[in-house]
Amino acid sequence: MCRKLKVGILGLGRAGRYMHAPELAQYPELYEIAAGADHAPDRRENLPPEFARARLYPSLDAMLADPEVELVTVATRNADHTPHAIRALEAGKYVVLDKPVAVTYPQALELKAASDRFPGKLFLRFNRRFEPAFNHVRELMATGVLGRIGFVRVYRHPGFVRRLDWQTLTCFHGGMLSNWGPHLIDQALQLLEAPVVDLWSDLQHNVAAGDADDQVKILMRGANGRVADVEISTTATLPGPLYEVRGDRGSLVVPVEEKIIRLRCLDPAQKLGALEAVPGNFPLAYGNPDEALKFIEEEIPIKPACGRTLQRGRVLAPGETPDPAGGYTSQDTMWSFVHRAITRGEPYPVTVEEGVEVVRVSELARAKSGYVPHESALSGKGC
Repeated sequence: MCRKLKVGILGLGRAGRYMHAPELAQYPELYEIAAGADHAPDRRENLPPEFARARLYPSLDAMLADPEVELVTVATRNADHTPHAIRALEAGKYVVLDKPVAVTYPQALELKAASDRFPGKLFLRFNRRFEPAFNHVRELMATGVLGRIGFVRVYRHPGFVRRLDWQTLTCFHGGMLSNWGPHLIDQALQLLEAPVVDLWSDLQHNVAAGDADDQVKILMRGANGRVADVEISTTATLPGPLYEVRGDRGSLVVPVEEKIIRLRCLDPAQKLGALEAVPGNFPLAYGNPDEALKFIEEEIPIKPACGRTLQRGRVLAPGETPDPAGGYTSQDTMWSFVHRAITRGEPYPVTVEEGVEVVRVSELARAKSGYVPHESALSGKGC
């Protein structure tokens, strides 16, 4: 019989209520939400059913004093993530830390040092690493069917959103680079499969309130020559595909509906001879008139996740497409890996070192972009 872990959720706002709590609730045999903490009294009221048996606290310190809380999952504001995680580690708790795991690279190094002092206690909530489409793409890349990979694209266009909460303010470390950025940069680094040696980026503020970025473009080149294109935008009314991978024998695309992978590649039996450029007059034809290429085209259903997909706390039925206006979707799969790591000592798939690298690349992207908030934006009001 599995040992049930007792969890305290720190931060009872949108993430704590509609992401952490319902995801944990999918594993009643593994987890019990034993406590919740938030400094704001109204956030400790009108909580969803997952908190029915939870003790509620007005501060992190009060919850850390609860001896029954074994695991603290941190869902507070961005700048508080690292200090809250370190305090929980120092109190002897296991910690699941939401993104961004740190808001600066030096802060990420502090987190790494704390993790080293308390090995096996810190787990990064890079839940997008466990998405079915992403992992199916990685599997196809590994087969070699696409040949030598030269280009990967990771896009998210969560709809045209004129957002106005605190995540639109730079003084709170808001913006899409802090919000969606850690997820997609982590995925891009996994698909890049090599250290980043060069990076270009552009951040823009277009339709949201505040002064933080709502459109992100990052191009990264790996030491292996592969290029990763990352784009996040809440200004796109026509979303692009989620993933694209190009190799020297074929390409794949994952459309935004996230149900299939479109694959077009050379027949595995197709042999490609050496080519030599013709410097003189060439037949009036395009390409190579002496070569007949045979392609295979497939629409491959994306393998379902081992866990479940949720949208604002509701479990989606198998094959159901998330409502475009329904908000954030998430995978609960991550929590089964956390439980196995704590109770069985199995390695957690996301390392702290990988999280630190995501922060480093994010900070480099912000610096390379030269982003300056619009003069017309709020620029700090309300902070």
